[in-house]
Amino acid sequence: MRGDGQSPKQACDNCRCRKIKCDRASPCNHCVASSLQCRYLHVIRRKGPKRGVGRRLAQLRMGLTEMDKDYLEITTPSTPPGFNGSDRSRSRRSPPPIILSNYPTSLDTTPIDAARETQQLSLSLVAHVQAFLRHMFPIMPVVNGDEILADAVRLDELTPSRYALIVSLCAATRVQLQLDKIKEETENLPSVDIPSTPQVTGEMLLSMAEMSLSQYSIIDDYSLDSILTSFFLFAGYGNLDNARRAWFYLNQSITLAQALSLTSEEGYCGLSGSEREARRRLFWLLFVTERTFALQHRRPVMLRNRVAKPQIVDSECPAVMHDFVNHIHLFDLLPYSLYEWHPESEGGQQPKDNSLTHTIHSKLCSLQPENSIIESQRFDTLLTQQWLRVSMWRLAFGKKPLFAHNRGLLMPLGIPLDAGKVVMKALDSVGHTSKDCHGIGMEQKLFDIGTSLVDSALIPASSHPSWEVGPRDLLCAVIKALSKVRGCQSHLLPQLMKHSEEFLGNTNPTAHINIQWAPSDVSTGLDTTECPVADEPPRQTDDSVDASNWTLMDEFITWDPADASLLFPSGELDILEEPVD
Repeated sequence: MRGDGQSPKQACDNCRCRKIKCDRASPCNHCVASSLQCRYLHVIRRKGPKRGVGRRLAQLRMGLTEMDKDYLEITTPSTPPGFNGSDRSRSRRSPPPIILSNYPTSLDTTPIDAARETQQLSLSLVAHVQAFLRHMFPIMPVVNGDEILADAVRLDELTPSRYALIVSLCAATRVQLQLDKIKEETENLPSVDIPSTPQVTGEMLLSMAEMSLSQYSIIDDYSLDSILTSFFLFAGYGNLDNARRAWFYLNQSITLAQALSLTSEEGYCGLSGSEREARRRLFWLLFVTERTFALQHRRPVMLRNRVAKPQIVDSECPAVMHDFVNHIHLFDLLPYSLYEWHPESEGGQQPKDNSLTHTIHSKLCSLQPENSIIESQRFDTLLTQQWLRVSMWRLAFGKKPLFAHNRGLLMPLGIPLDAGKVVMKALDSVGHTSKDCHGIGMEQKLFDIGTSLVDSALIPASSHPSWEVGPRDLLCAVIKALSKVRGCQSHLLPQLMKHSEEFLGNTNPTAHINIQWAPSDVSTGLDTTECPVADEPPRQTDDSVDASNWTLMDEFITWDPADASLLFPSGELDILEEPVD
């Protein structure tokens, strides 16, 4: 850009690339309208024929400067949007290239090709958004579905932060629902119609979202979009079992939420009703997610429950919000002091004050997950409740319950057994879609319950009548569930089998899989008294949500335990004709 105060005598770099008329201001009106960095760095060369506008605008927004015949090389702009183009000191190194084999090998594409490619990408993202709204919105009700769908079809007009949000949401959806799996190799995958072109993967979408984040200053962008982008990146990497990246993005989203004052009631003053509710939903989703992840990985927490709950009756989706708030109540019971205990610093011993875990466990038993309406949320709340009970038992007994049972602890020995009975009954009563939409979180909770069943069964004082469903039966049911979770075998199954070797011995787990559950066979140890709920809407037996009008669908999903196949191929283990208790 010229430094003598005169207007440039050429079009800016962006208008020149887009082949549109530039007013030669600094910055020009087109760059301001499109949230692009206006620069005058290129040397004037011979003009070529006019090409497509939409594709070039998308390339400029993503920082695309040139395309190799095999991949797109994403380059980071020299400064964040809004800064003067002459400030070259803020330049950053370009991230590594991403392989996108379905894209054309040259920038010299015809307007028809460019329009077709933009349309194909938009259609793919729209399909992913619809899958999110149908299967994952009830457990993550933090986006406006109509607005997201509308923005997904006009990618050329989006700011980098909005583009990053849409791509990260699609990435989290694709990874959590395991849409990269080949349908022929998996079973019971969610019914999702994703266009075959362009061919994208979950990891590819995650990389695209991360590179879009690098196109602007996330620290200076005070918006919910940036918080949501970080959260969906956490969800994506978490489902890839990349705990390190997941924890980073979860902390980033929480830090941005604190900067936007989502963590105190003062930050909600002066906002419109819709904006206030959107922020409350996002805060409580972060609250629940942080406390779950921190309890699983023994990490500290930052958020406190000092913000009012989201509205239920006056929301656009009362059933979804009713179940969401019901799920929040589980984590309201976990005090901050619970997360101050770290087994690494105490040699793996149990916490000093065992009455804390006993008190929390007693409160957990008083909650009623069956009050939830939507099947997927009802299952998630019940599984989480039982997992929290087992987690309190684990905290009280330490890493080695076998050597801690005689220390006068306040927690009953049979908590894992009771929790396992409740969970296994729930697994047999809900559809696959209602279970699989929860992603890796459900696998991790089932794994924790399974390992606790093994540890509790090995305690000498633990015993149960031989004619009742015992820990071996429940463990084998957990193994069965992990063998077909989200359409394929869980990566945690081998670890659980290794942990169970001493307990199972040479017993074939498949001999215990087909358990017939009767209401009188299961003793949960919980108070099942129905809590009256004023004007409670009818229960939903499917987890789907219509993306167009946000009304709950009446589709029922059933599952027949008799259709279950054997866990292991024949010949791998000796099959026993009779279960061994």
